[in-house]
Amino acid sequence: MSGRLQINLAAVAHNYRVLRAGNGENLAAVVKADAYGLGANEVATALWAEGCREFFVAQAAEGVALRSTLPEAQIYVLEGVSSSSLATLRTQNLCPVLNSVEQCILWSPSDLPAALQLDTGMARLGLSTEEIALVLRDHAIDVRLLLSHFARADELEHDFTQSQTDRVIGVYTELLRRRPGLRLSLNNSAACVGGIVLAAGIQQLGRAGIGLYGGNPLATGRAGDVGLRPVASVFGQVLQVRNLKAGTPVGYGGTYTATADERVMIVGVGYADGVPRLLSNQGHVFVQGQHCAIRGRVSMDMLHADASEVDVAVGDWVEVMGANVCVDDIAIQAQTIPYEVLTGLGKRLHRVYLNDSEAGRQMQ
Repeated sequence: MSGRLQINLAAVAHNYRVLRAGNGENLAAVVKADAYGLGANEVATALWAEGCREFFVAQAAEGVALRSTLPEAQIYVLEGVSSSSLATLRTQNLCPVLNSVEQCILWSPSDLPAALQLDTGMARLGLSTEEIALVLRDHAIDVRLLLSHFARADELEHDFTQSQTDRVIGVYTELLRRRPGLRLSLNNSAACVGGIVLAAGIQQLGRAGIGLYGGNPLATGRAGDVGLRPVASVFGQVLQVRNLKAGTPVGYGGTYTATADERVMIVGVGYADGVPRLLSNQGHVFVQGQHCAIRGRVSMDMLHADASEVDVAVGDWVEVMGANVCVDDIAIQAQTIPYEVLTGLGKRLHRVYLNDSEAGRQMQ
């Protein structure tokens, strides 16, 4: 084992509390894609202990897996229903988010609860305002939840969010007259921390995703700026320490050359473990209180890092991502977003689930 992924479930619970406070205490957890790569069963169990009772997954198969862990949870399936998933959704008590007229027609005979997604401007999944009116007129669907999805809530000053809000509130208010008890779901992590408030008297079910997992949900800054804590920490083990002479090229392509005599460590994680290749010659690892620059290209199984200012030896562990090398900074350096960094973490990393006290211990 040369790579380790530590997942702090106490930090997940903390982040849930922060996001819930920004959403009127009414918050579901998005645990699709194996809880953004961090383990849906483990994360959902920790959130259930924190009081979360509603969860969103992307696919029916994810819902089935989660149902075996949380038999009493309310589980929504964002992909909706298809002819191949219909029986599964019914027998597993999974609630589809209906996204098209065809899905509404398919689900209608079931007489089971469903959610409807309104497309308010993403041109992704969801029905138009006109389609919702027609399917609810022509088909008996037990709609319990109306939802839509913000496209630019991370950009706090952008007026598109208000436009989306106005559209969904108009539809929701009209439906509520005919369907008392209908709930609304709109806010994502960015909206929870960004202070987006709906019309007076309207409560909603928020859907927290990236913020739960320690990523910054806003377009600028870091997760810590809004009180969120890092959840995932990746450590790599030092495989070798080398003394280089000035002029020695490092790694594939020789993209870094030692400008003076230099000491480097070879760390046993690479892009197969989810370390973005774009961190080559610009990212850092952290050990013994020092940020150590990555030298040369990140390769599949390992990377080089400067060891001139630290006293590391073979077998030592260094932080590649975590409290000192945050996922937000890695995403910026890799020209991507925290979502992709987290979901890209490699399956061969040895996974360890920790609480706060355990996560605070120095790795030996």
